[in-house]
Amino acid sequence: MHAESFDVEGWKKYLEQSWRAVPKAFQSDKALRRTLQCALFAKLSGDGRMVVADYLPPRADRPVDLIVLEAEELKIACAVCIDDVVTLYAVKSLSSFEAGMKVILTTGALKKKVEESRFFLKPDIIHVHLEL
Repeated sequence: MHAESFDVEGWKKYLEQSWRAVPKAFQSDKALRRTLQCALFAKLSGDGRMVVADYLPPRADRPVDLIVLEAEELKIACAVCIDDVVTLYAVKSLSSFEAGMKVILTTGALKKKVEESRFFLKPDIIHVHLEL
């Protein structure tokens, strides 16, 4: 399973639709992040992939929201963190292990702040910003 087998643009579309479906009164940052995590878990599992939530890598301070395993070899094919902006904690967590693809999904309303936070990104981490 290679990075090319993950449709990150399709995830973006699906997660933005999931976000829009949540009534505004229930869109707290924590609830939104968890809802998006669950939606992506369901989508990836529905595609027949082995998905693990809240994986805490060794030497990391923050769990990775989702990892997708290559079932044959038990290697991490993809790792995903979801946050308002790109955080150093997410980058450090994703950088602490090998994975075929590493993604940070952001949901921050202030696009300028999200763009500024990209400073923390490393070349092997893909950033996708979700918008309402």
